[in-house]
Amino acid sequence: MKKLILQNYIWFLFLIFVSAGSFVAEHINHRFSMPDLEVYEKAATRLINGEELYRTTEEDPYEHYVFKYAPPAALIFIPFALPDPEASKYLYWIFLTFIMGHLLYLSKNIFTVDGHNRSRTTLSIVLLIIIAGTHFFRELHLGQVNLLLLWCYMLAMFALYRNQQILGGIPLGISIFVKPFALIFLPFLLLSGKFRASLSFLATAMVMFLIPFVFYPDLQQYMGLYGSWMEELSIELSNKQDLLAAGNHTLFSLIARFTPLRLLPLEGSAKLFYQGLLLVLIGIFLLRFMLKDKSQFGRIKIFIVLIALIPMLAVTSYNAFILSLPLLACIIFQFRKLTFAMKVLFIISCLMIGGNIYDISGPQLFDILWGISVYTWGSMGLMIILFTEWKKIRLDLEESMQLS
Repeated sequence: MKKLILQNYIWFLFLIFVSAGSFVAEHINHRFSMPDLEVYEKAATRLINGEELYRTTEEDPYEHYVFKYAPPAALIFIPFALPDPEASKYLYWIFLTFIMGHLLYLSKNIFTVDGHNRSRTTLSIVLLIIIAGTHFFRELHLGQVNLLLLWCYMLAMFALYRNQQILGGIPLGISIFVKPFALIFLPFLLLSGKFRASLSFLATAMVMFLIPFVFYPDLQQYMGLYGSWMEELSIELSNKQDLLAAGNHTLFSLIARFTPLRLLPLEGSAKLFYQGLLLVLIGIFLLRFMLKDKSQFGRIKIFIVLIALIPMLAVTSYNAFILSLPLLACIIFQFRKLTFAMKVLFIISCLMIGGNIYDISGPQLFDILWGISVYTWGSMGLMIILFTEWKKIRLDLEESMQLS
């Protein structure tokens, strides 16, 4: 048994070591806070008690810790609404570590190529942990939800391509109430003929939408809950509309900032037209690859590209670039197949998207790198590799999808 664990799961022991080391360091430095989890805990407690979820600035004059997600999102965090806040944080830390481990396990089973020996597989996963280490630590430190969302997407992908369409739609339907990013998968599901998955997605979303009615049986109060959420959403979106802002890491902003488009008055309908046109062009580009490669693994590659595109299309924090983990995994497991130029690009992209850039570069250089959206460039580099080496990055899907 001990030999089996060491042969197959030494990478998991490494992950536990990283998580435990981070946990100890947080306590030594008196930085164990998980502020985002505190917001989710408070929302879950208010939901259970049928209280108002969305508070005014009278309670929080700095508007820093405000619940901004849809009412059903509070349901997810009910298990963490413990009487002892410290215990909740310990539990959520363990939960996020488990999620990371399962994501790596799924990646291993989906992307490992035939003939990939155990030592090479272990090394690949350890490198994934190192590359994504900073983003993983930020998730732990803040108690965020990006790993939770990625887990939903990966569970959906794994189920869909084992032809379990109903199961595939469920995690996507749950996830949209945390952040509505999963809507990006609906056109893909329909074009791929995954109609049962689409219906499962929508049915799950409908059930999630109605569940808060159990806690708010008064119809006016229930509808007011969603009205308050829409107000919070509108405030949040209005604060993230500047295309030329340094903190805007979307492709819309990147192209606008580094091309002559920055000289044009992209406001109002002009901005909407520009963003819509770019989305259409991205859709056409992906559709071209979908039509050329109708294999199961071809669909998986499109799915992981869609996951990686999320922080490049939606204004969010740079921590969300942990969503590039499946794309990283897909490439790193087939690193030997890449040309020398693509291997170099992969290393550069990993340095951009992962690693502790702040500590390595220092605050001044980091401000410059952050200002030019270094994480977006890194993610774009990974996509260039995948599409350039599309035919080389392949595997026997039937063998790879069997759980070891």
